[in-house]
Amino acid sequence: MANREGAGGRLSRPEVLDLLGEGRDLSGANLTGISLVGLDLSGAPLRGVDLTDADLSQVNLSGAVLREATLSRACLSQANLADADLRQCRMERAVLQEADLRRAKMLWIDMRLADARLANLTEADMRGARLSNADFRRAVLSGADLGEALLWDTHLEKAILQEARLVGADMSRAHCAGAILWHADLTRANVIDADFSDVDLRQTIITRDQLVKVGSLRGAQYEGEQSLRLRLLRSLSPGKHKP
Repeated sequence: MANREGAGGRLSRPEVLDLLGEGRDLSGANLTGISLVGLDLSGAPLRGVDLTDADLSQVNLSGAVLREATLSRACLSQANLADADLRQCRMERAVLQEADLRRAKMLWIDMRLADARLANLTEADMRGARLSNADFRRAVLSGADLGEALLWDTHLEKAILQEARLVGADMSRAHCAGAILWHADLTRANVIDADFSDVDLRQTIITRDQLVKVGSLRGAQYEGEQSLRLRLLRSLSPGKHKP
């Protein structure tokens, strides 16, 4: 591939199209800063590619293999990444607004400070993901596996986490106001100082010992007897639930 590379070893958009048309494997290619807006790259072999600062808006990457790729600060707004292999990718500060990430393999991905507002991550495998300070407001994470994920200071306001697995996740200081955690599994999750205001906790697997450590439960929805809820709220620190 070296004889097809431009200045600095970077491939251009026409070169990428030519190579893919020839059935070539682009794994490890230097695609920094490239614009591939709107292209169909479904199923493309892109393992380990460097897409730092690339514009991949509305690109079809469904089923693509991007394992260990670098997409730091890349724009993937409205991109189709359904069923893509994103394991161990670096996506710090990437923009994934309204992206389709259904069933994507995202184990150990680094998405710190990424913007994934309104993204669809239904049934995505995000075990061990680093999601600190990322923005998932109004994102759909129904059935997603976030086991052992790091969610420090992560924005999950009004996100849908119905039936999501958060076993062992670190959600300390997470912003979850208005989120739906119906039937989610928070076994052993760290929820210290998390904001659970107006959160739907019906049928959620979470213990009283966890709930007494959250920052706010104001307006949260519970199942069970009202007396149990009142006992729980009375056991919280007085300064955590201000009217």
